[in-house]
Amino acid sequence: MSFINKLIPTKKVIIIDIGTYKVKVALCEYKNNEINLISYKEKKQDSQNIIGTEISSIEGILNTIEDVFSNVLNNLDISVKDIILNIPTSTIISSGKDINYKRINDKESIDIKELDYIVSKVENEALIKAKESIFKKTGYLDVDMKLITSSITDINIDGFIVSNPIGFTGKDVFISVLNIFIPANRYNIITTIGNHLNKNILSIIPLEFSLPKILSNTDYQYDDVLFIDIGNSKTSLIVQKSGVIIGFDKINLGISDLIKNIKNSSGDTTIEIIKNIDKKDTYLKEKKEFLEVFEEGFILSLKEILKSSLVPHKVFISGGGDNEFVRAFIKNINLTKYTLHSLKPLDFIKIDFNEIKINGDKSIFNKTNLGILSMMIATKEIISYKNNPLISLVKSFIEKNEL
Repeated sequence: MSFINKLIPTKKVIIIDIGTYKVKVALCEYKNNEINLISYKEKKQDSQNIIGTEISSIEGILNTIEDVFSNVLNNLDISVKDIILNIPTSTIISSGKDINYKRINDKESIDIKELDYIVSKVENEALIKAKESIFKKTGYLDVDMKLITSSITDINIDGFIVSNPIGFTGKDVFISVLNIFIPANRYNIITTIGNHLNKNILSIIPLEFSLPKILSNTDYQYDDVLFIDIGNSKTSLIVQKSGVIIGFDKINLGISDLIKNIKNSSGDTTIEIIKNIDKKDTYLKEKKEFLEVFEEGFILSLKEILKSSLVPHKVFISGGGDNEFVRAFIKNINLTKYTLHSLKPLDFIKIDFNEIKINGDKSIFNKTNLGILSMMIATKEIISYKNNPLISLVKSFIEKNEL
């Protein structure tokens, strides 16, 4: 929800995408309401840094990030204070809440004090609901979770959509919020990274929150879309309805699981496997086993996100596991067999990188690093929105709260 009330000064920021396979780092500059890519580097993770989807060696992660960091800044006389980053973890939880708030004095204009009260009321009710989601996901009632991202996905007054409620009159205020949590011990790793690099953490942006930003300024921006990111060790499913994220889920299965299985049975190298994996007559047994597990997780995740609503027929796939045999399989999944329904057959959408409002060398981007590209787009929004009082109140709530 955009509301910029004055020009934001030029700002440089480093974006860090900590994946289970690679660490990717981009040096960007925000200027004149545009994001400019100055430098981009990536480095493969040591296999001991991350086991499964969780960091197992903080020292190893820090060393890898430092190496990529220095390469990004190599020979550049640039000082950067702020970083934006994500972190690999399978325990990332979203919880949404819709609130109807009835104002007592509907003839008076909403001021910052009342808006603060409304936001706090909405967020506190959302936190109560979130505890139920966290217990369902983790099995623990008292697990420490940190609220890292909160987004007001919809706000209207007496049925009219607004981006900034201040100054409006009206009786009924409807607000929809989406909160994202990670375990407190995972959050502590992020603060350790910031301290080690001597940088200020401007924001934490999970892939599940940033990936839909890829469709900003495209014909699909406000459509219903199912996003599927098949990464190295996990797969993320995100559902967007009318341009708003309604929920996401993770499958603890990634393309590396298939590659390891093929290596064990065939003796082929990783390079050979990647080169041949989409050929129709190769690795049939291994692909069949992989897709069977994928389908089970795919269906369970869709049901968790959608409940009884329709599956979006427009599908956007990214990640190293975006292969033709996977696309063909997804396209032919019989949703009705699992009491899921879509108005039309699933169809894959493509984007033109020239449509993406990022200045710089876009040729470096491919299916494996769309995550950091989406983080760049999200970064532009984060910096742009800093003067929106609604966003400021939500940010203040995030800084003060955890479960």
